Amino acid sequence: MATFKTGDKVRVVAREIKPEDEKSGLYYAYFGGLTGSVDAIYDDGSVCVDVDLGSLSEDARERHLAMQEAEKKRWLDGLSGEARGRLNADQKQLRLSYKILTSENDLESFKGGKPTDGKREKSSTSENKASSKTTEPRAAPHSDEGSAAESKRMSEDDLTKAEEEYLKSLKGDS
Repeated sequence: MATFKTGDKVRVVAREIKPEDEKSGLYYAYFGGLTGSVDAIYDDGSVCVDVDLGSLSEDARERHLAMQEAEKKRWLDGLSGEARGRLNADQKQLRLSYKILTSENDLESFKGGKPTDGKREKSSTSENKASSKTTEPRAAPHSDEGSAAESKRMSEDDLTKAEEEYLKSLKGDS
């Protein structure tokens, strides 16, 4: 078994789900083939992995980016007009990480295109994911910049309605 340290690039090994996985909650079928870097290692053998968004399935990536955009909008709308005005473009960016908790036994070292631990089995889905583009996709630019200029703070109900409308508009664009 490989020993990992924080920052190591890893890939989750694709395998069949076992009964003990349901008890521990440390492995799910969609974890197989995900790549990322080790964020934290715990004494019980579990590892927190910061997943590369490029290794997520298209649906999961789209959901993640939609939630990221909604949180960014909610955060910016919660700021006063003066506070928003003081932020530069970089400070207005909000990036949510996608982290999973899995067992150290389900990880293999990963360097760019191929795993370094040849003892692990590969599946066709993990091979396809390794050959896919691993750069982080960019979120669509915020289309409603006019509301950012308002200094009025929205109520929680208004935020919820606005978020629902935004998510519906994203589904309509697909």
